Amino acid sequence: MENLQKNKIFSSFLFLSLKNEFRMLVSNEKIAAKQEFENLIGSCQEKIFLRTYFISSLKTGVDILFWRMSDDLQFLQEICSRTFSIGIGRYFEQKYSFIGMYQLPDNTQDNLSYLQANFGIYKYLLLHPLIKSQTWYEMTSQERERLMNERAEVLKKYQDIKENFFTSYGIDDQDMIVARESKN
Repeated sequence: MENLQKNKIFSSFLFLSLKNEFRMLVSNEKIAAKQEFENLIGSCQEKIFLRTYFISSLKTGVDILFWRMSDDLQFLQEICSRTFSIGIGRYFEQKYSFIGMYQLPDNTQDNLSYLQANFGIYKYLLLHPLIKSQTWYEMTSQERERLMNERAEVLKKYQDIKENFFTSYGIDDQDMIVARESKN
């Protein structure tokens, strides 16, 4: 059980919009708010994996995506709540949030180093929740395996795409979160 807990990584995908009040601040106030928030991020970089994506105008009402991962769910939750209480974070409004779990390989020695080497390495991220339909569960295990193998074969044709699955069943509304990263 201890080994299972050791190899679990919790992942938070947090979609935020920037409130208009921030845009109304004078330049010095904006700079101070950004710096205060950067200090928060800097203080926890040795404990969590973090990537940010500017997605303004790609999704209506959403400006930024924070992708954070940690083996400590309580710390991840604490950082998520502190996000809204400091600096520019006071001007963020949460639009969507997905949480999931990733199982690290058994031989992983340093979780954070593994995350930094294997996640967030490509420029683009396609993220979507996955909810398995009743039809999926009605299929035989052989049929499901055939479909998964077919998907894997299609993905092999696109070497510039890296795909990861995060289990959400029981901790969020969807069954899984699919994250596909791409170089271009």
